Amino acid sequence: MIKTILKLIIGFFLIFIVHIPKLLYHGLLISYAAVFNNMQNLTADPKEHLKRAKLLLKKNQNSHLLYSALELRFALERIVHNQLIFSEEVSKRMLDEYDPTKKRKNMSRIDKDSDYAHKIYLIEKDTGKRFEWGEYRPIDKNKVKEVQGRLGDLLHPKNGLNLGISDDIWYIETRKFLEETHDYLSEITDGNEYYFSYRGLQNFDMVKS
Repeated sequence: MIKTILKLIIGFFLIFIVHIPKLLYHGLLISYAAVFNNMQNLTADPKEHLKRAKLLLKKNQNSHLLYSALELRFALERIVHNQLIFSEEVSKRMLDEYDPTKKRKNMSRIDKDSDYAHKIYLIEKDTGKRFEWGEYRPIDKNKVKEVQGRLGDLLHPKNGLNLGISDDIWYIETRKFLEETHDYLSEITDGNEYYFSYRGLQNFDMVKS
């Protein structure tokens, strides 16, 4: 009887010493994730658009294809814009341009070497030793134009398509294109440095690869 009472007393105090603090801690973690790691937040990071596009494609619902196309269009614009914004020679007019194809061409106008892949090396000031820092991989100009055009067609679908037939070839080809576009844009953003952010820096060297 005494042991039972002691267990009840200890259990009662443990509620306030252990269990309630744990509950509050996990509640704070959930609250933090909801605010700062919320997929619904709009960001300037193309990876967020790519994540949302992938989630929409994974649902495997034809009604979500156009929403995925919209996310991929946002991602494409962000990728090119984020590369261009680091150039000291970029004009406000170039940055205000919405067309990713024109923006990609402006990168080439500023520096033709931005059309080529580069290895980036950090140079130690005292010893002159070179350490591989990262790499820059250009997004292909023709690919930007192709993807932009196709995405534009999807966002403004033509009349006469058999949109109500779930296994129509339009759905199959569209899904394949969106998946391939997602994979390409994901690859070009993964571990890719910004060309203009390293060009001309004293302690860095960029070598075509």
